[in-house]
Amino acid sequence: MPEENLTAVFGGTFDPVHTGHTGLAEYLLKTGRVNRVVFLPAPHPPHKPGNEPAPFADRAAMLRAAIAGHPGMSVSELEAERSGLSYTVDTLGILKQRYPAEHFVWVIGSDSLNQLHQWYESERLVRENRFLAYPRPGAEADFDQLRSVWPPELFEKLRDSVLTDAPEFDLSSTEVRTRLSEQGADACRDLLPEPVLNYIKEHKLYSQRNGDTTT
Repeated sequence: MPEENLTAVFGGTFDPVHTGHTGLAEYLLKTGRVNRVVFLPAPHPPHKPGNEPAPFADRAAMLRAAIAGHPGMSVSELEAERSGLSYTVDTLGILKQRYPAEHFVWVIGSDSLNQLHQWYESERLVRENRFLAYPRPGAEADFDQLRSVWPPELFEKLRDSVLTDAPEFDLSSTEVRTRLSEQGADACRDLLPEPVLNYIKEHKLYSQRNGDTTT
């Protein structure tokens, strides 16, 4: 069982949220890794320059639709309150200040874990916070690389954060957007929670941006 008040913070662009995201949250809750999962959409993700996501309000609304009726899951719009780029170390600092009784753990993909040393104030980020790293197909955690770029104590901390028994969700938001563009929304029924699919169709998201008007 997780320690009391342990909350997983699942940050990302969620452009759009898909069944891989919700499936991972369900895994964390059902296996008792955490007590709660908070989805934290980023308005301006610093690690994905050059890609303009769907409007923040729509991405947050799709997240709320996706988790409706799922106990233990919620959406925070904290990042919308801030201007400029959103850095994980600052976000976690704000959360700890606002909710001192909570214990937070940052959820990260193994692909991002391999690049974590390039993040803003990465050493302070790792020293001051906890992580859960889930597997990403084709981008497993590279322990040799991690050992070469982190001090021994931080390498051990990150190594121990890897969820070796977590299922792999071979799906990305990029893949979803590509299929939306090329085949239309109805071709994404196996990739999206139904409320998210309906939201995309109703609001014609991604269609105009990707030149697809068949939704």
